[in-house]
Formats: sequence, structure tokens, C-alpha cells
Amino acid sequence: MLFVIFHVGDDRYVVDARRVVEVVPLVKLSHFSNTPDYIAGLCNYRALPVPVIDISALIENTPSKEVMSTRILLVNYKGYTGHEQLLGMIVEHATETIELGVERFHESALQSSEESYVANIMTDEHGIIQWMDVDRLLSRHDCDILYGSSAANG
Repeated sequence: MLFVIFHVGDDRYVVDARRVVEVVPLVKLSHFSNTPDYIAGLCNYRALPVPVIDISALIENTPSKEVMSTRILLVNYKGYTGHEQLLGMIVEHATETIELGVERFHESALQSSEESYVANIMTDEHGIIQWMDVDRLLSRHDCDILYGSSAANG
């Protein structure tokens, strides 16, 4: 299965490449007020406003570094609604894809937590790889803020 791989600090994460609509350079965002620090703002994608979250800020409470390999992954996000919507994810070192066998992944001990966005984990010669479940990135409250209260009700 093909994954997009990226880093948060020294940790490696992957996202199912089938969920990725496009990988775009880091662009200037319009900011939301009164939102958690990990909600980076809105980007304009083909005349559509798309909410963007900063994965490094979400996981480590530190904004992503603005370097050449920092990208915005535009993904199909279902969240609590079950309806696909675009969500942008600012990620560092997102410059390649990797082919991994799904059977190599094991269920994460944290997967049972409703707030966990790590679905499964595996190890290779470089250490641990965590499979990020994009549909679990946002809380119901944050989903309401970004997509409107009707989105949380499905």
C-alpha cells in the first residue's frame, strides 16, 4: 500500500496516499481567531476555502518549521460527519512516498482512545512508523468550528 511519509520532530508518520488529494507548497493562510494553536487557518484551493491544521503544533505544541520540505497535504477528511471534505495538514519533510505492507502494521495501544489519531504502528530498520488516521484528527468541537455545526450532526 502506498503512503505519504512525513516527520514530526524525530518521529515518522504516514498517511494513506489514497486519502491525499494533492501535496502543495506551504502558502500564506488566512487565520481563524479564538481557535486552538494547531488550527493554522484557511487556504484557497481552486477557489475553495480549505481549513488547515498544523500537525507539529497538534502533536508537539510547536509550529512546523517553514523549510523547503514543509508541505500542505490536502486530504479527504470525513471526521464525524461521514461526508468527505477537504482538510489541509501542514507537515514537515513530506517529500516522498513509501510502499508498506499493511500486514506489517500492528494495532496501537492508543487506538481505542476516541482522541487518538494514530491507527496502527510498525517498525523498520529506522525505528517506529505511526499510521495517522486523518478522520480522527479533529475533535467534534473543532470540526464544528471549521465546517459548521451542521457538519458534526452529519
